[in-house]
Formats: sequence, structure tokens, C-alpha cells
Amino acid sequence: MGYFDSLVEKFKQEPELETAFGQHIHWGFWQDPQQATGELKDFGQAANNLSKLVLKLAQVPEKANILDTGCGFGGTINLLNQTYSHLKLFGLNIDRVQVEKAKEIIQPKNGNSVEFIHGDACQFPDFSQKFDIIIALECIFAFPSRERFFAQAHHFLKPGGKLIIVDFLISPKILLFWSFFETQILSRMITNTYGSKATQVVQFIGLDSYKKIAQKTGFNLV
Repeated sequence: MGYFDSLVEKFKQEPELETAFGQHIHWGFWQDPQQATGELKDFGQAANNLSKLVLKLAQVPEKANILDTGCGFGGTINLLNQTYSHLKLFGLNIDRVQVEKAKEIIQPKNGNSVEFIHGDACQFPDFSQKFDIIIALECIFAFPSRERFFAQAHHFLKPGGKLIIVDFLISPKILLFWSFFETQILSRMITNTYGSKATQVVQFIGLDSYKKIAQKTGFNLV
């Protein structure tokens, strides 16, 4: 069983881990790395910093409908819930345990509504509304198909809506080497570390590939 598959149980055994990974399970960001002291809480703070940066780029409109795909324990949804008012917030995750944990720890406030849904980012549930913003924060590499996800996102976005992706991009200079490393080594390493529930294969791509997917599915890169 991979680390993320058993993370909720590990919280019970080692409560201090929840300080670092209790809401966000993506990597993080420091504008000034010297601010980090190396303590366990720095992981949670760095991850929250990255979510803040994403929301700044999103320019969240009033009374927005927002979907966070691959939402983990709902950290980015919680940041929206704490910071903004009168939003309709949805978190979608393929891991039912993470969804239940998010429901447990995050309660609506500031006139927001919050809903966490167990489901597949490549086959959205039958939402009754469309979204102003859809987010995929360091999770898309584990989706079965970026193109299917983009197509689903395009269908469920309002006209002028935004799809915000945070991902690791591969430089063209190492593409051939990376293809071998990814299929033969990296997928197994990530699956063993982070768990097997989402996928047995991960795939990282470069910016040119993203441009092609965006064009094919009707998006404009900004």
C-alpha cells in the first residue's frame, strides 16, 4: 500500500504529520526559500503558499462556481472558503477516503457552499451547473488522459471560464531520456510512494504537448 493510500491512518498514529499533509498533498512554493526553517509545518505552509498563488492567478470573480479536480483533502477549497464569500465550491477526487476526510474537516462559511464528490476527473459527474474556474493542482500527471480531462473541463466551463493547471513540465532537451526513465522507473516509484488507487502509470509532458492538447480541445493558452 502506498503512502497516500494509508495517510489518514498515519495521521492517527503520528498526529504531527497532519500539520504538514492534513489538507494539501501537493508540493509547495516559497517566494523566499529562506523563510522555511525545515520544520514539519513548513510543508503545509509551502503547499498553502502554492494554492494562494493559484488563486491569485485565477482572479476569482464574485459568486463564482469553482471546481477543484484531484482535490486531495480539500486544502485549496478550504483556502477559498476561508478567503472569499458567496462561492459555490466543489472538490472532485477519485479516492473515496480523501473525499470523506475533506467532508469531515471542512465546513462552509462566509456564505459559501462546499461539496466534495467521489469521481473521475476524466469523466465528470453530471453537474447541474457550469464553472467559472476549474483547477488541477499537481494531479493531472496521474489522470488517465489529459486530453479527456481538458475536453470535460471545456464542456463544463462557462464562456470565458478558466482552466488552471499546475504541473511539472519536461524540457525538450531531455525528452528521449525522460520517456525511458518515466516508463521504466518513475511510474513504479511514484505508485509505490503515493499509492495505486489513481493509476498505475504517470506521464509528464512538455509545454508543446500542452499547447496541442489545448488547441485540440478548444482552449486558449494565456
